[in-house]
Amino acid sequence: MPTLSALRSSPHFAPLFAHVFVLCWPILVWQLNRFYSWTIREGIHNALYSVNRWGWLTVHYLGDKEDPAAYKPLARTFRPLTDPGYASDLPANLATCETLAAVPRLSRLGGGGGMAQRAMTEGAPTSQLFNTS
Repeated sequence: MPTLSALRSSPHFAPLFAHVFVLCWPILVWQLNRFYSWTIREGIHNALYSVNRWGWLTVHYLGDKEDPAAYKPLARTFRPLTDPGYASDLPANLATCETLAAVPRLSRLGGGGGMAQRAMTEGAPTSQLFNTS
């Protein structure tokens, strides 16, 4: 049966002792020891419980031992990068840097995208009334 100092220093039970009033720590130790011996005696491997501020333990859920025949999902595997699913739709003759450098680029100085220079500023305020600089 673990002592109060052993339970209090355990990283698993330290939050319980931080939650319970100091004067009620003996009640918490008594409840944890009773719960531990009961789970060992009954063969319970998983349990969901809570502890109130006075050290009283309440069991909410009891689980059975994990069934080894239960369904387990397959381990996730990744395709190698040589897989055709990762291939590009870009033709091989366009994939070289020399070919991409030869593609003409549209100049953005003249308005860009075929838009007239005056149409780009259409609707913009012309007076200095709205100048926020």
